[in-house]
Amino acid sequence: MVDQGLAKSLKKEDHLYIVKIMRLKMIILILALFAFLSVSAGGLLYYYSFRNAAFQKNEAEFNSRLKLLSDQLSFHLSEHIKPVKTLSGIPEIKKVLQQTDLDTIFQANRILDHFKESLNVEVCYLMDKNADTICSSNRNSPLSFVGKNFSFRPYFKEAMNGLSSTYLALGTTSNKRGVYHSFPVYGDDTTIIGVAVIKASAEDVETKLFSNAEEPLMFVNTSGVIFISNLNTLRFNLLWQQDEDRLNEIMDSRQFGNGPWKWAGFSKSTDNFVVDRNQTRYLYSSLSVSNYPGWEIVSLRNYDLLAKQVSEPFVRVMGPVITSILILAGILVMVLYQLGVREISRRKKAEKELRLGEKRYRNIYHKTPVMLHSIDVEGRIIRVSDHWLEVMGYRREEVIGRELVSFYTPESRHYALNTIFPEFFKTGFNKDIPYTFVKKNNELIDIMLSCYGERDEAGNIKRTLAVSVDVTERNRVQKDLQQAKEQLSQYSQDLEIQVQKRTAQLEKAQKNLEKVSKNIIASQEREKAQVARELHDHLGQVLTALRFDAVWAEKLLADINTDVGLRAKKMCALIDTTIEDVRDMAYRLRPRVLDDLGLADALESLLSDFERQTHVSCVFKRHPTPEIDDTLSTALYRIGQEAITNSLRHSNATSITVTLGRDDEGVVLIIDDNGTGFDETNSREMDGFGIEGMRERANLVGGRLDIDSNATSGTTVSCKIKVKG
Repeated sequence: MVDQGLAKSLKKEDHLYIVKIMRLKMIILILALFAFLSVSAGGLLYYYSFRNAAFQKNEAEFNSRLKLLSDQLSFHLSEHIKPVKTLSGIPEIKKVLQQTDLDTIFQANRILDHFKESLNVEVCYLMDKNADTICSSNRNSPLSFVGKNFSFRPYFKEAMNGLSSTYLALGTTSNKRGVYHSFPVYGDDTTIIGVAVIKASAEDVETKLFSNAEEPLMFVNTSGVIFISNLNTLRFNLLWQQDEDRLNEIMDSRQFGNGPWKWAGFSKSTDNFVVDRNQTRYLYSSLSVSNYPGWEIVSLRNYDLLAKQVSEPFVRVMGPVITSILILAGILVMVLYQLGVREISRRKKAEKELRLGEKRYRNIYHKTPVMLHSIDVEGRIIRVSDHWLEVMGYRREEVIGRELVSFYTPESRHYALNTIFPEFFKTGFNKDIPYTFVKKNNELIDIMLSCYGERDEAGNIKRTLAVSVDVTERNRVQKDLQQAKEQLSQYSQDLEIQVQKRTAQLEKAQKNLEKVSKNIIASQEREKAQVARELHDHLGQVLTALRFDAVWAEKLLADINTDVGLRAKKMCALIDTTIEDVRDMAYRLRPRVLDDLGLADALESLLSDFERQTHVSCVFKRHPTPEIDDTLSTALYRIGQEAITNSLRHSNATSITVTLGRDDEGVVLIIDDNGTGFDETNSREMDGFGIEGMRERANLVGGRLDIDSNATSGTTVSCKIKVKG
């Protein structure tokens, strides 16, 4: 009977084991199906995510390239704005419009030829105020512009209104696409007497920027006319279908020839897509071009080809990956089956390890060199670490069951009960809360407490684990550091006051020094003026009287004694040379024109004398200047005189340009030469050129002297002086 009962018991256990195995197999089968579906769904989702991300990345990269192309196109279309402005200001260009003859036309044509060759443009030409072309670089061509009237062109009308203009159009004479840059030519006053034009080839821009594009790339105006494209079949076609009125407007403008302008066959299906006559879909992208309102770059990308380019890498890379994942899922099913059979024994082993782990946790809890404690929801201590007891000086039985706040100072107890505890039991977490503990020997320690709450199944906090770090020493160091900072701050304030006092003394001394130097220079100028007057008025008169006597003696002795007459004639020549030297000396000491006519005429006279004596080209440019006193006039004159002298002596310059004008703050004097220049870092060389003297004069009148010198481009001396009022 016992054997039969045992057999029945074993049979029942085997039956239960088989039932468990069947259930386990069913669970594994369900998991396998779920894994397969998850992998399939994940692969599909990943494909669409990858595809969208690839499209977005492609779109971002293409927009960046399109923006770069827009900037490059704007630059290339605008690169001749400054040259045409320079061309319009050349004297020979102005002269041919004011005095049209064979010589002026010849000179103007030479300049136009030079600009055409230098800029590598299609043609440069000049129109009078009636829009008749009088000079052109293509004058010898069968398609010459000379005699042509282009008054209908907007670039002529805008230039006659005083505006710089850039215009894109098909030439009515040359039948070539071009970029027209125009600028007004002014006469001696502000009257516009003609228009200078530079026409650059649009084909060059098209070759540089559009030829490498694989998909349709176009530069289109407001009317939809395709002016530039990488496809020959699209040029001068209409991107969008236009009505009759718009076609008439295009024809009346004569901007794109006489037509006909055929429709390219594109139409918008949505905001981002267009289709052609064959219903092929294209991604549509457009971007305006800066400085050219109404014009935009349009790109069409074949959507099907783009989708194929995006999908092929995914299929090529991810196809084998997904297959491998499915195979791996089958292998995992077998592994799960084996793991399921062993699950019961492992569970028992895990329970044993859990008990061992709990024992290790207790050991770590007590042996860790950090103050650890736990409290219940009533704030009573239920567990403390050995290190906590060691620091506080208590035994465990003296601590367990007591309220934690009983170990706090009154201030910390009030702070904990009224602020920290209510907040903690809401959130279940606190970090770096400052408290002050009272040890058993009544010694105070500062701690930084962090804790978290352990919750039950209902989500309520049932106990806490807290970590307390002793920061008493750190707080003491911080307090000492704060005191040191306060002392340093006070010292810095005292030092700053002393520096301010010393700075005020130095500024006062500097002002006194500047005043003395200014008086010395003024005294020198007065002495120079007095010496100049003495030389001119007294010595000049004496020499003049002596010359009269010498001439009289020459005439008297010429018939009596030939040798004596010749000697008297040489004496006359010597007296003439001496008179000229005395006049030059008096002028250099203090030119009368500076006192009588002012700074501008004095500088112009100075340049004329230098040009006459040295045969160096000297140009004076006079602009409106504010009224300045004699002191400023003298300082600027001496600076200009010294700078011009340096250019003639040291730089071997062949051209000197002096400009007198004004800016927002006052008067500006600029001396520019084309000589060899010098090294600005060589102090000995700077002193030899008298630069410190010029700087001192500029500083004494409240100005600034700047020098820019280069061995290849010459020297520029600039003096700027502020003028009050």
